[in-house]
Amino acid sequence: MGLYAYGLRDTTATYGTNFFNLVPISAFLFSTLAGIENLGLNTRAGKLKAMGAIVCVAGVLIASLCDGKAFHIRHLSPHSRWAHHAKSSKDHWVRGNLLLTGFCLSMGAWFIVQVKLLKVFPFKYCAIMLTCVIATIQATVIGVCVDRSKDAWKLGWNLELLTIVYSGALNTAASFCLMACASAIRGPTYPPIFIPLSQILVTILESVIFGEEIKLGIVLGMIVIIIGLYSFLWGKNMEMKRDSLDQNIASSSMRSEGSITII
Repeated sequence: MGLYAYGLRDTTATYGTNFFNLVPISAFLFSTLAGIENLGLNTRAGKLKAMGAIVCVAGVLIASLCDGKAFHIRHLSPHSRWAHHAKSSKDHWVRGNLLLTGFCLSMGAWFIVQVKLLKVFPFKYCAIMLTCVIATIQATVIGVCVDRSKDAWKLGWNLELLTIVYSGALNTAASFCLMACASAIRGPTYPPIFIPLSQILVTILESVIFGEEIKLGIVLGMIVIIIGLYSFLWGKNMEMKRDSLDQNIASSSMRSEGSITII
């Protein structure tokens, strides 16, 4: 999340949200390399997942390399504080891309670690709490190394304090708990379906509040990423249904064999 915050500072909110769509793809690639998940290119589900991953990467390349025509929902004055921030954030676009890519890869690896962790430590809420505590210690150490001035560590009753409280309480702790509950009820592929909805809302709000221009390349890349993500989730859903059916058939067969043995 630290990589994402710094990458977001060097790019825009709309652009940074595109990388959230790549987190399921990153987790899928890591799980395939780790042998947790089978690629299965000889099945329809495997082909859909592979095609979705390729399309998502193509969408990120389109959003990164293609500019196209720009348009605004709301125009701000060139002397506005928000307009100056939007202009200065684009001075380090390459660095922002590298940081966001690091976020995507590390987040995908985190899901793989969670799969292994929950098998030996099945207390997911306690695991989330420990993750937040360790992240706080890590961020504190890095922050002291980067900036030791007293002014950087002062907090006042302003928007900065509200942002910190909101990010910690809702954006991190509450969202992780809600995703865990939704995954337990509807399966792990259900929460990522709503990621494109948040991306659309971010694009509209950023243009309305900050006056940020919306480039045609970013819009096309966003559409391609959404198509690739749904293709991947479609294949993943088919695979889960097939595995569930195989398990039911296997359990029924074992019960039948047990009944025959008793007789």
